[in-house]
Amino acid sequence: MTIGGLKKTSSPLALVAAAGFLMGGMALTPAVAADLGGDCCADLEERVAELEATTARKGNRKVSLAISGWVSRDFGWIDDHNGDDEFYSSGHGVSGSRVQFAGSAALTSSWTVGYILRMRITDDRNSASLTSAGASHGPGFINPTQVDKNFIYFKNARLGTFVLGHAYVPTDGVAEISLGGRGVTGTSEASLWNATPLNGFNLEQGDHELIAWVPPTLRGFTYSVAWVDLDGRQFAPATNYNTDGWDMALRYAGEFGPIRIAAGIGYSFYDDGTNGSNVTGSASLMHTPTGLNIAFAAGTENDGGFNTTNPTGAVDLFDKQYWHIQGGVNRDFTGMGNTAIYAEYGEYDYDGQNGATSGTWDTTMWGLGVVQHFDSAATELYLAYRNWDNDNVAHDDVSQVMVGARIKF
Repeated sequence: MTIGGLKKTSSPLALVAAAGFLMGGMALTPAVAADLGGDCCADLEERVAELEATTARKGNRKVSLAISGWVSRDFGWIDDHNGDDEFYSSGHGVSGSRVQFAGSAALTSSWTVGYILRMRITDDRNSASLTSAGASHGPGFINPTQVDKNFIYFKNARLGTFVLGHAYVPTDGVAEISLGGRGVTGTSEASLWNATPLNGFNLEQGDHELIAWVPPTLRGFTYSVAWVDLDGRQFAPATNYNTDGWDMALRYAGEFGPIRIAAGIGYSFYDDGTNGSNVTGSASLMHTPTGLNIAFAAGTENDGGFNTTNPTGAVDLFDKQYWHIQGGVNRDFTGMGNTAIYAEYGEYDYDGQNGATSGTWDTTMWGLGVVQHFDSAATELYLAYRNWDNDNVAHDDVSQVMVGARIKF
């Protein structure tokens, strides 16, 4: 049996859609609607079924679901000034690609429970690096998909937010604060450009299993603290060093007339029997009418001797220090979105012992870049250059160009 061309077993969604279609047609063109035959919508149920089959669904109607993320791809050139240069393509670069699922629900009248699950997608097969022997690429994919966020949180307006699971530590990004709109390329974290010898120069702890607390923001200040399980921080989990630590950060954001300010400082302490620690921070100022801005970052790390599997029984002892400054303009010149133009300079120092081998080197870096934002498409196009001057004979000087795009969804 059919009703107006629809089977009696049609889903409620199909019936509502058909009713809307018919009512809309009668309201706009009543003469034509009167001539519609009984088979006018015979394929409507099939089209609705196809739509339902291709729509993202939630498991229930109690917890929300939002899908977001971005895709970032870049193409570059790297030269060690010693006869070795190479073009490369990468899905890693500074930004990488991400896919995130997030949602929340009211637990009680005063508490909210939520979750975030985010996957990091990298293409390490083509991630560029230069060693002292010249240019080289990795032999294949290395963990192309990783989970960098997988946690549940409980939020209360007065008590703040409590986080349980796998997440970034509070100090992550605290040394990369910038109001210049250049975060996709211009970051103080030197290792993100994969330029040896600085591809191991990373003072941030990244993402780990943790328990964190973030109190409510007070007068522009946001504090966060976490107990962090650091097993596998530098070595494979099989080594099982039973290392944990504390990580905390304080951030500030505010405006004073035409001046916008953002800043942060963080401290990490990890206990592996040798008590390593680091301090990092950054600050940025922007004159909002003109878009002129500046950002400064610095950090230091001391490792008192993280035990390794070195057959000599020696330990890793090192000190790292760096400072980095950027300046430029970030404003809308074209009507399409802000254009971020910047110059940067930084110094990175390392003094330490790796097993039975000791060494000291100083590296200076300068660079230029431009990032064009397209607000209508949530897209960034970027072009950046960096030059690394290494005083360690074991590593060559490096020049690097990177061009790419990132689209957010």
